[in-house]
Amino acid sequence: GLGTGVYALIKVGRESIKTFSDLIEIQNVTNKSFADMAYKIEELAKVSVPDFGMSELTLKQIASRYQAMGVAMGFTQGRMSDMSIELTKLAADMASFYNVEQKAVAESLESVFTGTTRPLRTYGLDLTQATLQEWALKQGLDANIASMSQAEKTMLRYQYVMAHTKEIAGDFKDTELTWANQTRILAQSFQQLAT
Repeated sequence: GLGTGVYALIKVGRESIKTFSDLIEIQNVTNKSFADMAYKIEELAKVSVPDFGMSELTLKQIASRYQAMGVAMGFTQGRMSDMSIELTKLAADMASFYNVEQKAVAESLESVFTGTTRPLRTYGLDLTQATLQEWALKQGLDANIASMSQAEKTMLRYQYVMAHTKEIAGDFKDTELTWANQTRILAQSFQQLAT
């Protein structure tokens, strides 16, 4: 009856306020972590729902975390912004390809920065030192991992991950009409609408 409708409206209102509040907070993080490069995220946010099934809030939460981790390691905001954006897009495409939650994949991709080997193994990516060393040599990179800085190791892991996920890139767009991706678009569109 009327009571149920009013309750549902109040619930939607509360969720909208929380989502909007989360977006305000993440906007502050985005502005600080990306600084002069924040415009790149704003541009991506305009197409993030149709192109990646990712709301502005989700996009900024994921990208800002990568950006903060990379800048803390010594990458410039300019250099890191491109890496953060590519990793965020990859999170969307991997989520589509493996039919898992975007935030779960995004968390696993943090291994690019931390060097933890287990999370990405689920997706067939081996970040062990031996594998990275062998891969670097095959690429003609003179990389002695043992003597590399954290930033250099991160860059190597990033290059390895991007090279080994080329066939996944664009998967969301390619399979946009599947039930799983239509559901993602709908859910993320509701979140976008709430803000």
